[in-house]
Amino acid sequence: MGILLALLFILQIIGFLVMTLLYVKISKFNNLEKKQQQLMKEMDQSILAYLEEIKEENDRLIHQLNQRTEDQMKHTSNLAPREQSTSKSVEVPEPQPKPHPVPVHFALRSYQKMAEIEKGEIETKPDSNLKPLSDRQKAKQLYAEGTPIVDIARELKKGKTEIELLLKFD
Repeated sequence: MGILLALLFILQIIGFLVMTLLYVKISKFNNLEKKQQQLMKEMDQSILAYLEEIKEENDRLIHQLNQRTEDQMKHTSNLAPREQSTSKSVEVPEPQPKPHPVPVHFALRSYQKMAEIEKGEIETKPDSNLKPLSDRQKAKQLYAEGTPIVDIARELKKGKTEIELLLKFD
């Protein structure tokens, strides 16, 4: 009977140890969950602050663009009355260059191509027997002039992918 009591006492101590270990693990898990929630709140706050900063920057950019267009409108409207009223004065304000709607590299390629074509026309004018360009050559020429691939495909009545492949493998 003494052995049985000692065995039960040892089993009870082991049971308490297991319960203590489980409690420690659960409390660690709860602490981890609280930390995760806190980190999520901090991330949400930082993202909101970042989005708010972007929104303010966009609003400021829109405001500046609106001011520029208003200033340009005022400048152009002020130029017309000045020209009429100050026709005797020698001062002529320099017009501000407007941004070109075509990207510079497309315009540059187009001008270079036009110069090549003009040189080519001068050399080939004595030969009035010009061969019509093949689709491949037309596609290359149009692409060099800055024509979008979709428009080239439409003009040559071919698929966009086919034109891309023609240009890629040539």
